[in-house]
Amino acid sequence: MNKKLIALAIASALAAPVAMADGGNVKISGQMNFSYDLIKGNAGGTANQTMSNVSSNASNIIFSGDEDLGNGLKAVWQVQTYFTGGGTGNTDSTCSDSSVGCGNTFAGLTGGFGGVYLGKNDTPFKTIGRKVDLFGNTLGDSRNLISSATLVNAAGTTVAKNDSWDLRPSSMVWYASPSMSGFQVIAGYVTNANNLTAGNANQIGATSATSVAAIYANGPVFAGLAWEKHQVGGTNDAPKAWRLTGGYDFGVAKVVALYEDTKNTTAAANTDDDRKVWGLGAAFKLDGANTLKAQYYKAKDIGNVSNTGANMWALGADHAMSKRTTAYVAYARTNNKNGDTTANVFPAYSVSGGGHGDNAGSVGTQATSGVSVGMIHNF
Repeated sequence: MNKKLIALAIASALAAPVAMADGGNVKISGQMNFSYDLIKGNAGGTANQTMSNVSSNASNIIFSGDEDLGNGLKAVWQVQTYFTGGGTGNTDSTCSDSSVGCGNTFAGLTGGFGGVYLGKNDTPFKTIGRKVDLFGNTLGDSRNLISSATLVNAAGTTVAKNDSWDLRPSSMVWYASPSMSGFQVIAGYVTNANNLTAGNANQIGATSATSVAAIYANGPVFAGLAWEKHQVGGTNDAPKAWRLTGGYDFGVAKVVALYEDTKNTTAAANTDDDRKVWGLGAAFKLDGANTLKAQYYKAKDIGNVSNTGANMWALGADHAMSKRTTAYVAYARTNNKNGDTTANVFPAYSVSGGGHGDNAGSVGTQATSGVSVGMIHNF
């Protein structure tokens, strides 16, 4: 009898954590995105070098949950962690192999009024850009051109870099309205941001930031308009930007577009450093499992600094192996303009880095290109 009681006690102890997790409505989800890449670019200051690597891209795991508080209120929470299993992974400099919660991590309240949240999360400005990128987290990710612009000298040393615009900042409070026939407003405020370093992924050199987006998603139509401002608090004017995105899904085909205008981005000293970027993309379903896609982005010159723009184009094919698993191949190329030899500044856009991990780098007149073969599994 005693042996039976001991066995029952052990079984109950082992089952308790499972019961608690289920009772607390804890959900586990995420994505595995691994690829083998061949990238040609600037390695160690030498142009036209080909590198190979396994990239973890934006592979991540999410723990989330909610609790019914009554009267239509819910407490919600999420912890997202990016990780590396290949040579490189997510480019967020706040993430490392030992980091927990370096992705979208927050707590909040939701109800008929919408939702109010505190923590770390993609800004509304970033959100609408991610919705129209056909090559997100792979080679050819639009963030390689739309997020920031780096200028280098003839030796390849960075001489100026503007603020980043696709952010996942900490210390943010934001509100998301309920969807009204597909229309929603999201507004966020980032505070205590002065401890962040300008120019790095998901970081801003500012004392605060404000980001607002209006989104319409109904049936085949998507449209987004966003505005963001970084309060520097020093001698520079406050960097600000606005972004317009849109898309239409025809069923067998989808088209997307983006236009962005940034101002006072502190990219080049003593210059007019405003910058404009636009992009177009299309995807075509060959059948139920195979999709072909392409997109093109163009970054214009930075203010009055001539020949500091670039263009990037990408081609790819996706094969749906199941509802949750997709194999893909992607090819992309970024071409930099010749730069301004009088000012000794040259553009340094790359074909990779935005959400992908591997960044071959480029200097001035050089181009970067690459091919990637990978698989995505959502769980």
